[in-house]
Amino acid sequence: MLKEFAWKAFESTGNIDVYMFLKEIEEKKKVDEETMLAKDEVAISNS
Repeated sequence: MLKEFAWKAFESTGNIDVYMFLKEIEEKKKVDEETMLAKDEVAISNS
């Protein structure tokens, strides 16, 4: 939801700071997903 809000704000204002905030949100989500995958792989290999 925050990602959509940031995109709409950037779209309407063209503010580069809002765009950079959007990219930070995307990077954080990517890191979180990779962390969860790594935890799942460790859990499988420990079983």
